[in-house]
Amino acid sequence: MDATAVHPIEESQTLDSIRYIKLLSVLDRSLSSVVDAFKLEDLQAIFPDLAREIPEKLADTHEQISTYLRNSANSDFQAIMMQYDMPTKLASLDKLIVDADEREATPGYQAVPSLSPELINRSRAVAIKRKELERLEAKLALLREENSRGISLVNEQETAIIAEKNRLAETVDLVNKVCI
Repeated sequence: MDATAVHPIEESQTLDSIRYIKLLSVLDRSLSSVVDAFKLEDLQAIFPDLAREIPEKLADTHEQISTYLRNSANSDFQAIMMQYDMPTKLASLDKLIVDADEREATPGYQAVPSLSPELINRSRAVAIKRKELERLEAKLALLREENSRGISLVNEQETAIIAEKNRLAETVDLVNKVCI
């Protein structure tokens, strides 16, 4: 889906989405924990000569690498979120939850009665049985096709055997006439 396409959720709603804001917060914390693990001291330990000779260049390089890692990961994450249209989907989820809360607060609201475990299991069993029935019907169709090919082969072989038997009988009759 094109990231510039018009969505049913307004832009301001997307930006105000609680879940979207939380997702961005998790991204920021995750990136920070990864980038913060890349310390200047570690880089100085890897390149001790550069740390002694030009410490400010090494510090600049560390800053550039950290910035690059953060920006690269952030842009990749943003691309993934846009690819799956996460801002709009999370805003829709927020709206759905708010609507459900409002419905529940409405006078005269009746919640759907909870389903019994037996009914839930039965509904799952029905779905499983339907799937198994489809699988078995497909298997039966393959077996019928295989049987049909087998019957055709047996009929061809029977015809060939009868023809061979008739030729053999003619040969025996001819040998009997010659020998008599």
